[in-house]
Amino acid sequence: MKFSRRRRRRAATGQWVRLILCAGALVTLAACSATVAVTPASSAAHAVPAQSAVVKGVSTVQRDLTVDGTKRSYLAVRASSKRTGLPLLVVLHGRGITARQESARTGFLAYAQRGLANVVYPMGIGQSWNAEHGCCGLAVKEGAHDTAFVTSVVGDATRYFGADSRRVYLVGYSNGGRLAFTEVCEHPGLFAAMATYGSVPSVTCPGRKPISALISSGTDDPIVRSVHSSPSSAAAVESAVTQWRTQSQCTASNTTGTGPLKLTTWTGCAGGTEVAQGIYQGLTHYWPVATKTSAPYTTPVGPQAAAATVMWNFLSRHTL
Repeated sequence: MKFSRRRRRRAATGQWVRLILCAGALVTLAACSATVAVTPASSAAHAVPAQSAVVKGVSTVQRDLTVDGTKRSYLAVRASSKRTGLPLLVVLHGRGITARQESARTGFLAYAQRGLANVVYPMGIGQSWNAEHGCCGLAVKEGAHDTAFVTSVVGDATRYFGADSRRVYLVGYSNGGRLAFTEVCEHPGLFAAMATYGSVPSVTCPGRKPISALISSGTDDPIVRSVHSSPSSAAAVESAVTQWRTQSQCTASNTTGTGPLKLTTWTGCAGGTEVAQGIYQGLTHYWPVATKTSAPYTTPVGPQAAAATVMWNFLSRHTL
């Protein structure tokens, strides 16, 4: 009986994963109608107009870099205020999702529109990231040096926008979340804070410099549960957060709730950092958004519980 239940659960998870990837392929094909000019890559970055979600008051360009001899690109969204010294928000898309789709569905463009931050969306190879430890997709097969790419994006975008290098924030979803954990392990002094949804660290990072982190997931996320061999996705997140806050020597905690979100924050951590855990009751691998939208892979949860709102509120209070 137990074996039968496990087999059915694995089959259901496999069907869920295939559904996401197949749906992602369909959306990607539809998105191909948006024409984006491409410039030759060189050691210096080039910028050309790019199409993203339509947001008034902001300008979006595609910037090209060469990393380890390979042309790489990212979308750069300048804040409406066009001021220098603003924070830089780096958003890493999930597997099977383009940077444009991620910009349209995650909700972070609102902070560029309000003049609060410049936002960039790096583009993974084959809509995937090499987060190492066997993950994931074409990026792993081609041996993409994605941590070097993200680091190069931060440097180029900081110069391009005149952004505040003390307020660089990293966000990752799913495969992008796994890359985010690898990135801060290899380059801990680059980011003031990070936040992820639908992902937990693949391995520990001993000796890591303390960094503020918000790790969140839905309770019914089969990807997080199966990838990390946990009894539930919530258990996987709780285990990761326990390791993170123990390593950061956090002392005090506070828990709040809004809609399906239970948010626990630990303070008094090493280096003045914080660690937070976001558990969305009943949610799956879909991104929590404020209201119902036509964007793919989203679940409406209300404006206060929306992932972009919760993440920005956490990230923006941290500075190197």
